Amino acid sequence: MWYVIQTVTGKEEELMLFIRNILCRERYESCFVIYAQWMKRLGGEWQIQVRPLFPGYVFIDTEEPERLYMDLKAVPKFSRLLGTGTDEFVPVKKEEEKFLRMITGGSGEMADEPAIERMERADDATVKLTVVETKLDGGIRSMEGALSCFASDDVRLNLHKRYAVVKTRMLGEERTLVFGIRLKKDR
Repeated sequence: MWYVIQTVTGKEEELMLFIRNILCRERYESCFVIYAQWMKRLGGEWQIQVRPLFPGYVFIDTEEPERLYMDLKAVPKFSRLLGTGTDEFVPVKKEEEKFLRMITGGSGEMADEPAIERMERADDATVKLTVVETKLDGGIRSMEGALSCFASDDVRLNLHKRYAVVKTRMLGEERTLVFGIRLKKDR
């Protein structure tokens, strides 16, 4: 089951690598950060960059949350767990896990092949750019990629900076997710 660890924004990868190198591998299946691709204009050209989709969050898959919690309490880089205030992890809901697997390129099926193993490599826990085709009035004609699971009315585009904003319930609260986009004409 997936759980979330909260840390200082910008220190996600450091904590992930620390956990992978220090904690007993028998306590967890995988530990990863979910990244998102973004377009940035540098020197007159669009370039793809990568940043965390959930700043300050590290995901971990474990069947022993209590034991892992005790191990993490001994880790100085560890900030706090997302929880109910007691000594336990609060798992990512199955629907949220399915959604996260889907937008990172997994099948979204819970009993899927080693999507977890794929996510062990940071490049495979990445939300790829969504290709967007717009109408003349700036509305959305079509979306290919992670944003395709949202209704076009729920997606706000910033065409100039090549990103889309979606509000959704995730990790126990209403969140604003920002996805990178590429326009069909950019190809």
